[in-house]
Order: sequence, then structure tokens, then C-alpha cells
Amino acid sequence: MEGALLSALLVAAIAACLVAIFALVETVRTLRSARTLIDDVDVKLIPLIEKADVTVDALNAELMRVDGIVTRFEEVSDHVGTTTRAVQGVVNAPVEVIAEAGSRLRRWLRARERARRA
Repeated sequence: MEGALLSALLVAAIAACLVAIFALVETVRTLRSARTLIDDVDVKLIPLIEKADVTVDALNAELMRVDGIVTRFEEVSDHVGTTTRAVQGVVNAPVEVIAEAGSRLRRWLRARERARRA
């Protein structure tokens, strides 16, 4: 009985060693695969980051250009608004004078009509 127990323990120990060796081999394979993956990512990611940096710089330059265009547009819009108000004042002044003259003429004619009736 002792011999059978010793044999069973020996088989269990050998099985445990085989499982440990298998686990160690798989761990080494996984680490190698991870290292390869990290190297590939490193090789591919750094150029992408550099391209992204260049793209962001170009985008910033374009945004600054658009900001300049918008600023000029706002200035031109202000000048057009000022000019429009000035032209409107020049055009409306004679119209207001004529309207006032017409109003006075109408009041004078009414007053004259009333005077003639009275």
C-alpha cells in the first residue's frame, strides 16, 4: 500500500511538473508575442504621432488664416454699416424735407379752405 501511495504521489508530482513547464512555455510565448506587438506598435505609432503633429500644426495655421479673414470681414462689415447709415441719412434728408413741406402745404390748404367757408 505504501508503494501504491508513493507511485500515485510520484505520478501527481510529474503531472504537476508537466503542467508547470507547459504554463512556463505558454508564458514565454505570450511575452514574446507581446514584445513583438509592442515593437510593431512602436514602429507604426511614432510616425503616426509625427504626422498628427504636423497635421495639427497645419490646422492651427489654417485656423489663424481663417481668423484673419473673419477679422477683415468684420471690419468691412462695420465700414459697410457706417456707409449705409451715412447714405441713408443723405437720402432720407430730402425726403423728410419734402414730406414736411407737403404736410405744411396740406395744413395751409385746409386752413385756407376753412377760411373760405367761414
